[in-house]
Amino acid sequence: MAGLQTTVFSILIITAVIIVFLIFINGKLKKFDPMDEPKGIVLLMMVAVQTIDNMVKEKTNEKVARTLTPYMLTVALYLFMANISGLFALETPTSNYSVTLVLAAITCILIEVYSAKARGTKSYIKTWFEPFAPFVVLNLFSKMSTLLSLSLRLFGNILSGGILMSVIYQMLASVSKMIPFMGEFNILGVVVAPVLHFYFDLFSGAMQAFIFITLTISFIGKELPKE
Repeated sequence: MAGLQTTVFSILIITAVIIVFLIFINGKLKKFDPMDEPKGIVLLMMVAVQTIDNMVKEKTNEKVARTLTPYMLTVALYLFMANISGLFALETPTSNYSVTLVLAAITCILIEVYSAKARGTKSYIKTWFEPFAPFVVLNLFSKMSTLLSLSLRLFGNILSGGILMSVIYQMLASVSKMIPFMGEFNILGVVVAPVLHFYFDLFSGAMQAFIFITLTISFIGKELPKE
């Protein structure tokens, strides 16, 4: 129960930070003159929006991008903040499997929703029984594999990074005790850990967020009829 409460606490803080950030960005965009050259945070957000919008359009189409791009931007921001939250002494929400499972479940629902809209109800239902009616069981397992693949990939990478950092901290603390006059102070942890945090928390966190949204877009695009 304590672990769950800590995770929920982290989720609430991250959500609050994202809301404040979006309000701040909204204010900046309202004041921005389209005739001026964008710079600073405005330029950064324009690049981020355009990048993800192009990714969605490349794998899907213009119509899908109008509704999918905002969701992908929200997920990318949330996952990045969640994955790096360990840097701020918070429990990383994505190291809790229930969180990654819910995110993956939403992706799977979107895959089916966009597929049904694009194909039509009858054609969509037919895909469940292709190439023969008994294959409905295999098709169901295929869709479940997407859920497990997305959720376990994100969960495993974030959790393993946290476990590895804990092991490294313990190892460096043991070695630091052997250094004269250091006592219980983990001097090696202070020197070495920031570099490792840059990779496991910042770089890896951003990379895992990027991989998740890329796979989500690709899975949805794969289910759409070819134009």
